[in-house]
Amino acid sequence: MNRRMKKLSLLLLVTLIFNSKIASAQTLVNAGFENWTNVILFNEPTGYVSSNYFSIILGSGGLPRANVSKSSGVKHGGNFAAKLESYAQNTGDSLGVPGLLITGSLNIASAAITPGFPYVGRPAELRGFYKYAQGLSTDSGTALVSLMKRNVLTGQQEAVAVGFGVFSNKTAFSEFTVPLFYASNEMPDTAIIVFSTTSSLSTDSAALTSAPVGSILFLDDLSFFGSVAAGLESIDALLQVSAYPNPSSDLVNITFVQKAAGAGHLTIRDLTGKLIYQQAINLSAGKNEIPVATQDWNSGLYLYQINTPEGIVNRSLSVIK
Repeated sequence: MNRRMKKLSLLLLVTLIFNSKIASAQTLVNAGFENWTNVILFNEPTGYVSSNYFSIILGSGGLPRANVSKSSGVKHGGNFAAKLESYAQNTGDSLGVPGLLITGSLNIASAAITPGFPYVGRPAELRGFYKYAQGLSTDSGTALVSLMKRNVLTGQQEAVAVGFGVFSNKTAFSEFTVPLFYASNEMPDTAIIVFSTTSSLSTDSAALTSAPVGSILFLDDLSFFGSVAAGLESIDALLQVSAYPNPSSDLVNITFVQKAAGAGHLTIRDLTGKLIYQQAINLSAGKNEIPVATQDWNSGLYLYQINTPEGIVNRSLSVIK
């Protein structure tokens, strides 16, 4: 159990996103953190999986305890807020277990997370209120939002929209927004939200013990806001965009159809918005295929944009090593 939990990282979250199950509802789960479940050793916010399991299992030297808790004194509205804290495994440690919240459920027997909750809609952004204080070293909290839809042909989850937000130091509750970037005209069926006390999460297997100790994030009153119309149908159909193999490990081929020759541009970014790859394209009339080497990329979800005289198309691809 210890080894299995240690290997749960952002990489596994991304992998789980593409294999999660779907149910049938469409409201933001436990948005005000008013509902909590007693799990004997700690309280768990209903509809979320927290790092409480990790901090207790990974803790040593007599220190293991929950690092996500119900806050009644510090809150924005209602009776409670969620408090997340980066926590030391041993006395004197400067790095430890980050505070994490992931929408979804956990099978304790198998240590398997089913991420996300049923959601149907195309909101413009995630909103909420937060307080944040960095710990022993410079740090920031993070939020990751993924709206997904299961592909009935492949059985995989595909990204409809993603968003990434950063929490800086705030001594009083402040509103935050996480804009959502749409990569598809599809209607999602699942929403996955991940909150963390640290920006140091990576695909490294040691990610769960590398957060600066002492960082604290309070969260309250979450909501999806606005609406984005599904307006890419004609462009997508015209360009016939696809990526294969998807997921890929060493090489992905991006293909699309162009009516006439011309100049275009391809860009690929990770979920934080960092530019990973770009290429000017000499377009040919008919089918175009662009091979992209991914052997040096980290496992995860990436967004690619094709800009041609016939339009701009945003889609997603994944890399799994």
